[in-house]
Amino acid sequence: MSLFLRNVHRDLPAYVPGTHEEGSAYVRLNTNESPFPPSSDVLESIARESINLNFYNDPDCTSLISALSAHVHVAPENLMVGNGSDQVLQLAFLAFADGFITLPDITYSYYDLFAALYGIKLRRIPLESDFSIDPLKYWNAGSMIVFPNPNAPTGLALTPETIQGILEHNPDQVVLIDEAYVDFGAETVIPLIDQYPNLLVVRTFSKSGSMAGIRLGYGAGSAGLIADLARIRNAVDLYGVNRLAQAAGVAACSNWTYYADNCRLIMRERARTTQELRAMGFTVLDSLGNFIFAKPSGIPASALQQALAQRGILVRHFSGPRTEEWLRISIGTAAQMSMLIDACRQILKTVV
Repeated sequence: MSLFLRNVHRDLPAYVPGTHEEGSAYVRLNTNESPFPPSSDVLESIARESINLNFYNDPDCTSLISALSAHVHVAPENLMVGNGSDQVLQLAFLAFADGFITLPDITYSYYDLFAALYGIKLRRIPLESDFSIDPLKYWNAGSMIVFPNPNAPTGLALTPETIQGILEHNPDQVVLIDEAYVDFGAETVIPLIDQYPNLLVVRTFSKSGSMAGIRLGYGAGSAGLIADLARIRNAVDLYGVNRLAQAAGVAACSNWTYYADNCRLIMRERARTTQELRAMGFTVLDSLGNFIFAKPSGIPASALQQALAQRGILVRHFSGPRTEEWLRISIGTAAQMSMLIDACRQILKTVV
């Protein structure tokens, strides 16, 4: 560690991403990416925009905000774009977290890193025994509230009506709902932003939009919240959303049918994979994300992960005390999921 690093950052936790292996030798079911490429019009828009890379990009993302506004049916003043949803989350922590944040004990682990970076304490509320969130435990939290809906890595989701109760019982606190996976079967709470000025919804193009590698996300909220976020963004990263990302986002918003169809394919494979694994004795939660949370039977989760990796199939294992018996498995194409299912059958036969 450098001798020059500020003391306040010396204990900063490290985020551990899924194993990053590229190439046809691997089936990547460990990073919740889309198995489908971007649409042809997105690729064409990137190619056209590339000739303008000698010019600065529009810091206000005017064209993209306009396209997003039409896509999600929200006024432009209620939207802000970021360099991935992680940037929007980071800015929200910096802007609205005053002292501590309330969040589930099992959730997106990057929240821990943002909190540590800014000296924010975490109040963790344990998930229920079935891994669900009890919304009543978030009433009158006394702090900013953050959780994904659907949650990760469980894939379980709350209804908008349930989230509405959390909003009503925390009128003086920002409630941040991370909707990274909402397009795979859950319900968005974006329509509630006009009713609740304390609601901030964060979304990404990385999952349903097939653009994890381009880094594009956005926040939706009251005009006041968005203005506050923009003020912080302009102080730290004015040109954060590059020209290619903006062009890609406009093209994707303008023709979302391709992505909606892909989401339906992923949901169909999620249902098939869940059924097949349960038939093998797995416990699988009813996920509404582009992944499933599965507990194998007859073999430790870590051993199954290693056995699958030896066959070129990558899945995610979380070693925490409540998750060590579980695997998070991203949903890929029909062929990829058939490979996973067949591999699990073969592995389980060797341990019987």
